[in-house]
Amino acid sequence: MDDLERGLFADISSLPVIDTHEHLPFAESDRPSDVDVLREYLGHYLSADLVSAGMRPADLERVKDTGLPLAGRWDMVEPFWEACRFTGYARALDIAARGIYGIDGIRRGTIAALDAAFRASLAPGHYRRVLKDLCGIETSLLDGFTGRFEADPGLFRRMWHPAYYLVPRPGKARGIPWVEGILGRPVRSLDDWLEGFDRELEEAVASGIAGLKCALAYERSLAFASVPVSEARGAFTAAIAAWDRAGRAPDAATPLPLPAQDFVMHHQLRRAGERGLACQFHTGLQEGNGNLLANSDPMLLNPLFLAHPGVRFDLFHIGWPFTEVATALCKNFPNVFMDMCWAHIISPVAARRALSGFLDALPFTKISAFGGDYLFVDGVYGHLQMARENVARVLAEKVREGTFGREQALAVARAVFHDNPTRIFGLGPGQ
Repeated sequence: MDDLERGLFADISSLPVIDTHEHLPFAESDRPSDVDVLREYLGHYLSADLVSAGMRPADLERVKDTGLPLAGRWDMVEPFWEACRFTGYARALDIAARGIYGIDGIRRGTIAALDAAFRASLAPGHYRRVLKDLCGIETSLLDGFTGRFEADPGLFRRMWHPAYYLVPRPGKARGIPWVEGILGRPVRSLDDWLEGFDRELEEAVASGIAGLKCALAYERSLAFASVPVSEARGAFTAAIAAWDRAGRAPDAATPLPLPAQDFVMHHQLRRAGERGLACQFHTGLQEGNGNLLANSDPMLLNPLFLAHPGVRFDLFHIGWPFTEVATALCKNFPNVFMDMCWAHIISPVAARRALSGFLDALPFTKISAFGGDYLFVDGVYGHLQMARENVARVLAEKVREGTFGREQALAVARAVFHDNPTRIFGLGPGQ
């Protein structure tokens, strides 16, 4: 970085941050304790790059086995780690090792010392040190995989992920028996099903959720048709009949037909609009290895934007690699916003190009600059440092071009890191 970029980076690093998306445990006490640095750091993101580089999934699982010696596990992973070292995922971890533990990157000569420092961090207080003291994060919007609406209020605001009303998950959490527990009676009709959602939504709102989250692009297309109620009721009745034939067993697979799924999505959005709740949508690259990328094209959401103009839609991950499409949608619709969560580690250079384009095409009030999107807290630190550097470099470029001056650059930075997500998700005082 040159002097202008370094100065902007320093000033940006002092700004408060709203983190728009995390998958962390809802409280530090829920953090796994039976981990070491390889098990935790390879539990998310870099693991996908290692497999992409040719590592066998079975070998990856062995590397994460804390019952095996650390040195031998490093021998297994090292060739693939080195092949991935320059990806955004790996760079974030090197930054975390330096910034959190004072260790100069992750490699053979540092892995033992890093593991010892990491294990010491399992003592209480690490979450607050990383998220508050080192990162300056005011609050993180948590899409948790544990609990329901629980969250440490000093660190998080919970998002609600009601995908199970479209794709019930028998054998896991939240199948049809779950909704029957909400209702206190059997589910016999689509109207019963929607009543279950409405009741749970009221509970979610009372608990303080900041909005809804949809990640169904991992499982189906984001094309949600407008379905007549008669068709949706017939499709739902067929699903309940199939469950009856399976003896109403809790583990019986009872997928809702697509017409019922689509109808429920429109119902959820109507209710969100009535309650003033923003809705986050996963668009673009799916995490992991292997999926139908076309399912996550943000263009597929265009009919929803038209049908629900009163709902604030937050498009995750800059829609990468469909970023230009996502930009056009955000430009065209007052109720559609751009979220750079995950983007800075997917591809740092792609995130910089995208942000430069956003500032050319969009009101800067529509952009949220950061969401760590991590399962483990150290990754949040590394990702945020990369996001701050990216924003500093892009804003410096705009200053050099004469688009705006340094003072305006800092105003834009404050907006994208803090003020915009505060407004979009209703996080202000008393909200």
